[in-house]
Amino acid sequence: MNVIAWLLRLLFFLAVLWLALKNTMPVNLRLTENLHWEGVPLVLVMLGCLLVGMLLGALALAPRLYRLHRRAAALDSGAQRVRAAPSPQAEAGGDRLANVARRAGAVGEFDPPEGGAAPTRR
Repeated sequence: MNVIAWLLRLLFFLAVLWLALKNTMPVNLRLTENLHWEGVPLVLVMLGCLLVGMLLGALALAPRLYRLHRRAAALDSGAQRVRAAPSPQAEAGGDRLANVARRAGAVGEFDPPEGGAAPTRR
């Protein structure tokens, strides 16, 4: 996937470079009746429009990215609190699954193994 992204970037760069090399003639740039420039290279106008579009796109995405960043930070801190806090269902002194099985009558009490010996049933 990373290779595809770099290929798309390269393709975009080559397209902009090709347009820049083919459009070097001077143009008149008129923003208003009083504000205008004559003899501006067309490539500068095109690149300027590209930069303005990129900046406007980044500004449009900024609030959403900020909101997502805050949400991710809150979820991360919540996950750390859950990992750090002991579970209310945790039982002292043993395996939870084994304790549930004992209460259900599926198994009896086991002594912890000593020195590699098999557990003995009481």
